[in-house]
Amino acid sequence: MFREIFTKRILGAIAFAIVFGLACYALGMWQLSRYEAKDARANAVEANYARAAVPLAQVLPSPASALGEDQIWSKVTVTGRYAVDRTLVVRTRSLASALGLEVLVPLRVGDATLLVDRGWVRLGETAAELPAFPPAPTEEVTVTGWLKPSEDDRGQNLPAGQLASINLPQAQRQIGGTLYQAYLVMDTERTASGLTPQRPAPLEPPSVDRGPHFAYALQWWLTAGLGIAFVVFLYRSRPGAAERRAEATPKPKKVRIWDEEDG
Repeated sequence: MFREIFTKRILGAIAFAIVFGLACYALGMWQLSRYEAKDARANAVEANYARAAVPLAQVLPSPASALGEDQIWSKVTVTGRYAVDRTLVVRTRSLASALGLEVLVPLRVGDATLLVDRGWVRLGETAAELPAFPPAPTEEVTVTGWLKPSEDDRGQNLPAGQLASINLPQAQRQIGGTLYQAYLVMDTERTASGLTPQRPAPLEPPSVDRGPHFAYALQWWLTAGLGIAFVVFLYRSRPGAAERRAEATPKPKKVRIWDEEDG
């Protein structure tokens, strides 16, 4: 029996099944990590987005404070003055399936700066043309909105005043000074005189869709069983296996006519 198992054909199939199973396991873990990341974001949205606003210092005690995963989309209120001359735009941002830009304006809060996303504007006639958008007010303003962490660096070199993503280290290199380790997606703003300034279009609410990644992870792990099935198939289809199974199967006893008559 061992000679039949440890043939080059079967050993090769076993090696393939092990490699295939490990690959399926790794792909399943990758899909699980994507699900866990989306699940954490969705949990933060569900827990924080609809809550009443609290002072910025309650969530970020200092500019160096990191925004915890469970604090993403916390709603805060903060008072300061915009550095309008340091306005940035973020390219390739969509709203209702249309491409445009998001407008980021640094808000001076004491000795530090909080980057505020004031909203979205549609692209101009050409990609090189920046569209017009309502400027931020120059007087003191109280802003209410949601905190988000820095986005990944996309590695693109754009002209001064433009970003490929809301990457805070890149923004700080253009703005200068001390930047909070999170940025604010604006909900409302009001000047000291009680006015509500014009602004770009508000962004869409965040999605709580967790995606199909958990189901994909289960599919990959179940697919790993095909490698075992392949080994079993090769073993059962080896040369002479069918004949040996037929020989091992008990043959039905023949019944003679007179035996039936006797019965």
